Formats: sequence, structure tokens, C-alpha cells
Amino acid sequence: MITDAINKLAVAQDETLRYEIVGFCETEADFNAIQIEDGKSFNFTWSDVQAKATELEAEEQTKKDNKLSAYRKLSMTDDEINAIDPSLLS
Repeated sequence: MITDAINKLAVAQDETLRYEIVGFCETEADFNAIQIEDGKSFNFTWSDVQAKATELEAEEQTKKDNKLSAYRKLSMTDDEINAIDPSLLS
């Protein structure tokens, strides 16, 4: 999620911003080692990246939870479906 967070923050800063992550980006030192083209720099910090990563993880978990909830609602047996009072659906 760290790389996704960096991508989201970089695009929000400047859609034309180009950079290269060498290897994995898992620490602040890795973040500070990112090479940014054209002498530009990020206008966000490692703390911003961590916060965005946490936000993205929460969004992903919400999507999974919603999908599971919908699946559970849709996986009724035929008897359960037939037991629904049609007047309740209006």
C-alpha cells in the first residue's frame, strides 16, 4: 500500500511528476531515496504517505466487508426466498 499511497499523493501534487522507486519502499529512508525527475520534489512527507496508506487499507477493507455483506444477503436458500412476504417488498 505504500507505493499506492505515494502514487496517489504524487498524482494529486502534479500529474506530470515522474519518479523512480528503486526496489521496495518500506521505510522513510526508502522514501527519501526516491529519484524524482526534472529537479522536482514531493510536497508531501513520509508521515503523509503512511496516513494515505492507512486510508487506502481502510477503503480496501470496507470494500471487502461490503462485498461479503452483499454475498451473505444474496446467498439465501430457496426456502428463505419463498418465505419472504411479497407485500414487504413494495
